Amino acid sequence: MDLSVVGTSIFSTLSAIQASIFAIVFSVVILGVQLSTSQYSPRLPDIFRSDKVYQRTVGIFAVSIGVSLLGLFLSGHVGDFLIELWTYLSGILAIVAFVSLFDFVDRTLEQSTPEGILNRLDDDLNAPQIIEQAEAASDDHSEPDPFLVLMSVINSQINERDAAAVYLGLDIISRRVSELLEDCSGDMLKEDTPVGDSFEELCTNRLTNTCETAVAAELEEGSNEVIKTLKTIGQAGVDESLDRPVLLTVQGLSNLVLDLNFDGIDERVRGEAIESSKDVLESAAEAGLWEGTGKATRFLGWQMANSVHVRDENQNYDRRYTSAVINYLPGVLRELVDSTADAINDDSTNWGSPYPGGAHDSYSEARSIQAVYISVAELTASFLRYELRTGVNFPDWGHVGYGWVKAVSELADSELDSFRQMWIATILYLEYLSNETPDGIMEDFNPMLRNETSDSEVIAVIEQLLSQEIDPTQWINFRQTVDPVEIPQTGYRYEFDIDSDESFEDWLSHRQDVLAAGLGGGFVDKSEFAEILEEGIDSNKQDTTGDEDS
Repeated sequence: MDLSVVGTSIFSTLSAIQASIFAIVFSVVILGVQLSTSQYSPRLPDIFRSDKVYQRTVGIFAVSIGVSLLGLFLSGHVGDFLIELWTYLSGILAIVAFVSLFDFVDRTLEQSTPEGILNRLDDDLNAPQIIEQAEAASDDHSEPDPFLVLMSVINSQINERDAAAVYLGLDIISRRVSELLEDCSGDMLKEDTPVGDSFEELCTNRLTNTCETAVAAELEEGSNEVIKTLKTIGQAGVDESLDRPVLLTVQGLSNLVLDLNFDGIDERVRGEAIESSKDVLESAAEAGLWEGTGKATRFLGWQMANSVHVRDENQNYDRRYTSAVINYLPGVLRELVDSTADAINDDSTNWGSPYPGGAHDSYSEARSIQAVYISVAELTASFLRYELRTGVNFPDWGHVGYGWVKAVSELADSELDSFRQMWIATILYLEYLSNETPDGIMEDFNPMLRNETSDSEVIAVIEQLLSQEIDPTQWINFRQTVDPVEIPQTGYRYEFDIDSDESFEDWLSHRQDVLAAGLGGGFVDKSEFAEILEEGIDSNKQDTTGDEDS
């Protein structure tokens, strides 16, 4: 038989079979990929299209079919030896094409599972690729953000209640973002930079939305894993001495504090968010990241206060908020004091300025410590406003008083006299308010300062208050209405709706007289002090009456 005829038959058969298999298998695979990935993210087919195995398989099939067709064309025009050699080459290429096709189909099936897709995305999410994709997305809005597809897959698995896939996806985020923070500089993370904007979107929007989705799906372990992811990213920023990751992760956690509802799972997740914020802030303060710590603390205090303001009389769950006043914020203060003791010139601290010790757009060491004070004051004021509005007790005021005194204790050995005096002055103002509010409001607020201060120190603070050198009402009576990091001290002064029997100045004067007389060896019991004041008022009335009779 003529070898050219045989070759023609072989080449014709090979090219027809390969073309048919290529068309059928790839059509089915593409349809399968579209159906299986549509539940995860509409952008996933682009991931498969860029897969090197897919590109290799298509290339091998194209070459194999091309060789067979070329052999078919050459039959009858070349010698038998070349036809035979070309037939062997076509057969080998056909075998290689089928093996490659098997590998491609197997890999595609594997990547159609949640774990397979997540592992595939993990391969494409190293630091250089994140930076490249972020820059591409910045230049062309049709390009996806580097974290968009992965977060879509995680959200889809939350709806499917696939906790294992959620854990895997969030672990990829934690690991890859931590690696990104190791590789990129602080300038790359700044606002209005491609990587910085992508990172901000991830921390303050994508992850918080995912947490809220998990809470809505009652997948509490998934929501806690999101919080753990934000905490891990914040800690990675501290390890790399980067301020902005501290701010953005705490902002994301703080947004959860405000946005979650007020039932069981929401409250538990909110508590985890507050505690995780505290952990990041303490680490940042210990590392000397003044700006990140100060701004993040200020934002956290503002959002905690806002979340108290929006509650009704049936939502007076206070445990984590009280913990914030007792332990969390004083703990941040302690770390800041320890790490800034030699860095602050107390004489330069100006409590009358909204930006003491630093410019409008920066946080100095002093301003970071002041941010802790403002956060505690703002949160305490929100407790009082809640009780005056609803008539329902919110925190344990005895614990709140202990938290304020604890902060005074943290400042005891710091030589930061102006800070300590401001805390003492605010405690005096709060005690005055507790005496003037109706029964049941600020109940049991009785700060025991006698163990932390001397009578002479308190008298000196009272003298400063009476001479208006310091003003504790500046922040207790102020309601911040917009982001305090972006636009500080923007809001309105809030006067408490209290029917006062005497002014704060008169109350201070009486207190000063009591302390100067050495009664009680310091701060006397609230009821005893009230009796002393009442006796003094009665005595003044009698003296006035006597003068009029004369």
